[in-house]
Amino acid sequence: MKSKEEEYKELFHAEALENFEELNRLFTDLENDHTEFNAINSIFRIVHTLKGNAMGMGFDDIAALTHVMEDVMGSVQQGTMSLNKDLFDSLFKANDKLGALIDALKTGQRVSYLGIKTKLFVLLEKHQKVADTKADQDTKGPEPTGEANPAPVAEETNKEELDSQQEEVLVPTGDTSKNPQAMKSEITFTDVIQIPVKKMDELMTMVGQLIIERDRLITLNSVDGKRTTEFEGLQRITSDLQYGVMNARMVTVGFLFNKFHRIVRDVASIENKNVGLVLQGTECEIDRNILKIMSDAMIHLVRNAVSHGIEKSEARKAKGKPDKGTIILSAHYEKDNVVIEVADDGNGIDANIIRRKIVEKGLASKELAQHLSDEEVIMYIFEPGFSNAEKITEISGRGVGMDVVKKAAESIGGQINVDTEVGMGTTIKLNLPSSMALKGALLFALEEQEYAVALSYTEAVISLAKSEIHLITDGLMAQYLDQTIPIIFLKDIINLENLADCQKEGVLHQSFEEIEDDAKLDVIVLSYAGKLLGVVVDRLLQQKEIIEKSMVRPLEKTKLLSGTTILGNGKVCLVIDVTTISDLMFKTLAQKTVESEN
Repeated sequence: MKSKEEEYKELFHAEALENFEELNRLFTDLENDHTEFNAINSIFRIVHTLKGNAMGMGFDDIAALTHVMEDVMGSVQQGTMSLNKDLFDSLFKANDKLGALIDALKTGQRVSYLGIKTKLFVLLEKHQKVADTKADQDTKGPEPTGEANPAPVAEETNKEELDSQQEEVLVPTGDTSKNPQAMKSEITFTDVIQIPVKKMDELMTMVGQLIIERDRLITLNSVDGKRTTEFEGLQRITSDLQYGVMNARMVTVGFLFNKFHRIVRDVASIENKNVGLVLQGTECEIDRNILKIMSDAMIHLVRNAVSHGIEKSEARKAKGKPDKGTIILSAHYEKDNVVIEVADDGNGIDANIIRRKIVEKGLASKELAQHLSDEEVIMYIFEPGFSNAEKITEISGRGVGMDVVKKAAESIGGQINVDTEVGMGTTIKLNLPSSMALKGALLFALEEQEYAVALSYTEAVISLAKSEIHLITDGLMAQYLDQTIPIIFLKDIINLENLADCQKEGVLHQSFEEIEDDAKLDVIVLSYAGKLLGVVVDRLLQQKEIIEKSMVRPLEKTKLLSGTTILGNGKVCLVIDVTTISDLMFKTLAQKTVESEN
């Protein structure tokens, strides 16, 4: 059982982190527009509140740093201190130290902050002396009155705000008839409570177990015809509970997007570029755990957009573009998914340059690279070890980064696409599930084992006769909606001892040769990265919402499977990893096509 002190510390830590992120955004806004008085007032209010809370909790280091930040912003409010690059650099560094001090509440690490605190104090003293000197010179004129001095007004306003906050929680005493404000005083409570994410995850796990037990109970009693009557109430209540907990885990994407104001500012400063950030669709909601998983990937995308995408001002002017580049982070809903896009109006990606790079780095043979389409070549930027940087910098060119984006998206059942035009810009599109807790799936069987495939990858379910499937260059092809798509028998892949054996001759059509000529086949058409693939299964079962669990040791590195779930009949159902199958088959078919042509 946690003590009250520990609970208060957790609440302070959560609120302080939110304040830290908000300060990063406000400092960036203020740097872009020095006349943004709302930002000045908001920064002053946040550091003032944070200082007070830290003093109350006994966190002296945080209180000391926010105190000098408060004094600086107070001088900016009063007009005695001007905003310039040196001051902004110091404020950003101070905020970084503030973030480190907040993190140190959890880690216990020692954070050195006296240097930046002293620098802010020196800047404050310097501007104060200039202001005092100017005031002395002005004494030759009319002596200023108290009303003309803004400092006491600001100080008085702050006192009034503090007094009003205290009045809300104090019980009035004495003769309240002479104090109308005291009669209005009342104890107020916030409508929002903070719950640790760990508790929400534990609650979601318990709800998942409840759903599994519900399905098992319904399955056991469905033989008696009770499924549609006796268990309707149970099914409705458990479903409402499940969706209620899922909604509680949802946050707006703006929670993540707002963090990128500072990132864009810092990267642009290092690269000596003029770049602005535009946010769209920040109200879209998505599972917090998905945002957490995708956060590093999003950082890589945005950093690469600034470093690789946006040109320097001189180059942009030469092309007839505005000297300031633009990064757009946007989100919108598509069916049950949330689509996040990172767009820039920069160089775009030249497929010919990428084609040369993948050959140089040994990611593909020269023959295969020439055979691939521009869209297929561009997707190689997400391969491990690929880098298109001409030189290594602090931001890019180290051969890591973009593969993290693909791995993160695929780990949660998402997809990634690239739309680019040379000289005009690039848009990277992440199609992500809105929740990790519940997943729509199509169940099917191979022999006696049941499998599932995510509906987000399922384009259609069709029936094909054996005569409609054709053997081409050691692979299988069929017609679907006026286009030719590759066909594989999933049984052939499952039975392989090693996935690399797909390259062996005849492996991909063993089941095809064994079935009868008049056989009718159930085919699931899968869609991934803009490509369609037909997968032949033994039997189609049903469409169902499942709770997928990750693979446990020693199976966690099995590439063909992404996870497992438990069905109502108590059996373990394996979830097929569509990304692995798709990548494997298309690369195998491309390589075999090149070999046959040679």
